[in-house]
Amino acid sequence: MFPIKTFALRSIRKYFCLLRSYAVKLGFLGAKIKGVTPAGNTLLELNKNYPLGFKGSIIQLPRDKMIYEFVKNRGFWELEESKFLAKGLIKANKLSSGQKTALLDIGAYTGLVTLQALNLSNTNNEVFLFEPLKRHVIAIKHNLGNYENININNFALGSQNGKSTIFTEASNHGNSSLIKSKVDPIGQIQTVIRIADTKEYCDTSLTNFERYVIKCDTQGMDALILSRIPKRIWEKVECAVIEVWALPEICDLDVTNLLLMCEHFQFISWHPRFEKILDFSEVGKFWLGKSGAGRNLYLSRTL
Repeated sequence: MFPIKTFALRSIRKYFCLLRSYAVKLGFLGAKIKGVTPAGNTLLELNKNYPLGFKGSIIQLPRDKMIYEFVKNRGFWELEESKFLAKGLIKANKLSSGQKTALLDIGAYTGLVTLQALNLSNTNNEVFLFEPLKRHVIAIKHNLGNYENININNFALGSQNGKSTIFTEASNHGNSSLIKSKVDPIGQIQTVIRIADTKEYCDTSLTNFERYVIKCDTQGMDALILSRIPKRIWEKVECAVIEVWALPEICDLDVTNLLLMCEHFQFISWHPRFEKILDFSEVGKFWLGKSGAGRNLYLSRTL
């Protein structure tokens, strides 16, 4: 039974949820369904202006119970993360002396976080998205179709070239991981994907940029991937947001090597507005704690 002292708060929340639901149905908030693509993605038309696009913009997403439902009801996704990246892009572009800034979206899903960051920053960047699942790549091509200099890589980054099986949660298609234990086994979808050597890709495709902004969300593979990005790139990263999962499968050496390459960042926090500044020993302790917990790590050179 629910405690009586929280009854009023629960009633208010329920009331606002009902109001939002009616507002979505009436076309005032969120987005409405406009159809389904041959790939099985759903088309959502925004009911008002959002960071995802102007009113009437069409967003393409797999239909699930998590990200799809959130976007349909609210019209955005992971907005704090996108605002942080947008701020970093603006700073990086101001500091660049003619050469472009590169935005790396590792584990891009359908490109929503990048789309919002580009819309919010209004900057001219080269964008590199890494997404191994074809259905998601089709959505990225649609969602970022109005932007130039978009490089969509239909593979995952890793320690070497090859293939592997990725596991996707049926109720949340944004939860795809090469670590099987990270994904709910009920209705788990398995797909064989291509993996590219991270260092090799960086050496061939990411050499001519003065500044970088990084977003990494790979459900447990982040330390392995990011620790293989060359130090010369990390030294030019203006800001980064990294999804940190304290899983038993995480390699201590990957975390240690990555944190050593990130020592130039002055501002480190679990919060995008840096309300509490951390040191890297705290980050390492959490990351290697094997608790199974996850949170976003925000890194920036300046505020």
